[in-house]
Amino acid sequence: MIMTEALPVPYLKINKDGVVQSMSQKARDLLNEDVERLHDCFDEESHNKLLKYMMPFQGEKRFEANVKGKDHPFVLCDIHISWDAEGFAHIVLIPTGTNVKGLEEKLLDLRMRLASTDFELFEKKEALEEAMKRLDELSGPLIPISEKMAFVPLFGDITETKMVTVTGNTLKAAYEGQYEDIFFDLSATGEIDEAGVQKLSELFRMLQYMNGKPVQIIGVKPKHARQLNTFDVDWPVYFETSLKDVLFGQ
Repeated sequence: MIMTEALPVPYLKINKDGVVQSMSQKARDLLNEDVERLHDCFDEESHNKLLKYMMPFQGEKRFEANVKGKDHPFVLCDIHISWDAEGFAHIVLIPTGTNVKGLEEKLLDLRMRLASTDFELFEKKEALEEAMKRLDELSGPLIPISEKMAFVPLFGDITETKMVTVTGNTLKAAYEGQYEDIFFDLSATGEIDEAGVQKLSELFRMLQYMNGKPVQIIGVKPKHARQLNTFDVDWPVYFETSLKDVLFGQ
């Protein structure tokens, strides 16, 4: 029998009252240390969604919600939940950034191999481009934190093509939400190129024109800072250490 602590994924076991009975080490690494009940794991906007899954049901169900993480205040996760015959729920939390990163690596490898093929693979290349476009859409989701605040974690490489897709989705969501403060998190980004940075800078300027305030960037790695200096981009932004510091004070 596998011990809960040793499970290789963020896992929780709760009773019918939502009290946490046990969790894996991966869950301890992901979540805040003061988790006692299931509701402690999620932001307030996700609590109503949780109510639908707090009564025992047959089979497994899946939904998406923002988890309050230890290193990042809000981590978008796929939540998998099932109930056993003894009245305990078993929950697995899979951060979507992990899925996106793995999918991006596989798709990029496939695209390189398909680039050397002839017309017989044309249809497969079209399908690949559609998949890459969908991947770009997933690489910069705008996540509401409150009525006036939103969070955009960027995943993978910063390229011109990706930033064009992210720009359209972000501007639409920002206009509909009318957010005053928007944070971009670069901690999950990989390589960046100059064309991608220029498009990202254009997005920041458009957001500033929309709400009258510069966006705020968090999670800048030393490697990225050196690259940005070489590109000599005058960004209309503020740089912050982390979203946690912004929300809960330095």
